[in-house]
Amino acid sequence: MDTSMLDSLSQMAPDLMEEMELRALILERVAALEPIGRRALAARLHLAEREVRTAAEALKAAGCLTQSASGMELTEHGRILAEAARVISKGRRSLAALETSLSRKLSVERVCVVQGDADRDEHVLFEVGRAAARQIRFLLQGAQVLAVSGGRTVAAVAQAITAAAPMDVTVVPASGGLGGGVSTQANTVAEQIGSRLGGHHRLLHLPDGVSDEMAEEFNALPQVREALELLRHADVLLYGVGRALELAQRRGMNPVGLDALRERGAVAEALGFYFDAQGTVVGGASLALQPGLMGIANRAAAVAAGAGKAEAVLAVLAHHPHRLLVLDEGAARRMIELLRA
Repeated sequence: MDTSMLDSLSQMAPDLMEEMELRALILERVAALEPIGRRALAARLHLAEREVRTAAEALKAAGCLTQSASGMELTEHGRILAEAARVISKGRRSLAALETSLSRKLSVERVCVVQGDADRDEHVLFEVGRAAARQIRFLLQGAQVLAVSGGRTVAAVAQAITAAAPMDVTVVPASGGLGGGVSTQANTVAEQIGSRLGGHHRLLHLPDGVSDEMAEEFNALPQVREALELLRHADVLLYGVGRALELAQRRGMNPVGLDALRERGAVAEALGFYFDAQGTVVGGASLALQPGLMGIANRAAAVAAGAGKAEAVLAVLAHHPHRLLVLDEGAARRMIELLRA
């Protein structure tokens, strides 16, 4: 099979190509392991059983698989397509291996890796957003409140959420205004995600970095107090990870503050906090969030794009259990290298 044709198709219709790769991976693995049940195959591939079930049903409808009490097996038509499936699924198998390895090493329930490196191709960031948008609805099952950070990657998640059955979820920003473009601030992202999910949203009319005295005054305002209470009791927390000094400079931190972060070894930023390489908080603050409860008081989901974010992601995840991590191949491969060093 002409792999250049596959590359072209991937660029023209990445969403369709991803589904094709998943079906090809399942067809190829059934060929190697038949008969095998959907649950066992999902465990082997480190995929959600619902993903395997949906793809297997599509392959069954196409006449490629049969399903019996002993498990899934290929039909004659499926055997004819098995070699082509091996070629198509080769890249997906590589990503699946990365997902499995990171999931085990970081104790993250679900890791999703998309092809490419956002540091080399900015379009990859939007693919990370699209992958996270698909997963977030499943994470929200039974949830009432979703807290979201700002940033370009989480904004890409918001843009990628598609219309579906409305969810009775209230979306709140996990921080106030952090400077930068309005389109990537947490308030804007919360409003977009709430609208696209068919739920509700609340805004946090509060600038970050205010003094304790000013924070007390803001907190006395009913509209601020309500948003903070929702944030404190969020069921799901979706946030982006950044590089500490880069984010601090972008937010206009003064030279003294930047020097202090350097001296403390800050490498990562998330939700207004700065972390060193060991995952210790070395700066920043939040009126509502406690970094020690991240992933404990809520279902935490992190998104990141670009190999340059690898050290930052490892730092933030060091002491915090996560249900979901979505990142690109560049970040994933660099993280594996750092974990092996």
